[in-house]
Amino acid sequence: MELLDNLAQSIATMEGFFKPNTIAQRNNNPGNLRNWGANPVKNGYAVFDSPEEGWAALRKQIQLNVNRGLTLEEFFGGKPGVYPGYAPSADSNDPANYARFVGGRAGIAVNQPITSFQSERTGLWPESSPGPTWAPLPEEEGGWASNEMLIYASVAMVAIAAVWVMVD
Repeated sequence: MELLDNLAQSIATMEGFFKPNTIAQRNNNPGNLRNWGANPVKNGYAVFDSPEEGWAALRKQIQLNVNRGLTLEEFFGGKPGVYPGYAPSADSNDPANYARFVGGRAGIAVNQPITSFQSERTGLWPESSPGPTWAPLPEEEGGWASNEMLIYASVAMVAIAAVWVMVD
């Protein structure tokens, strides 16, 4: 699972999206975003027409914060002059706990810029960056092409992620 999706899943878990009848679920808003463009607001949170629209908005918000060069602590608690915070203490949140929860699930430190965790496998790139370039890998001596091995490894990782989501 790429880092962007891992962060989105972790935020949705923290916001209660996967529990029945929560505000996040009723509003199709896995991140409990307060407002989003022209979307209506109900119970203090944006309402999306579908869960897919809510997921897309959450991923976009995460990418915006990554592009700001924020740490997870700043992502959730805010950074003066840059971003007010996703879950600031002024709104009766515990941003430090939120950052630890998401960082623990995503496997990243809470006090390092999220951009420092970008790599070809994360799927996160600054907007100005063209992103990774992929080149075929040379064949290994055993007869299997490295790209073929990469495909098998990717399928295994997807299967593991699916089991992890079902267990979680």
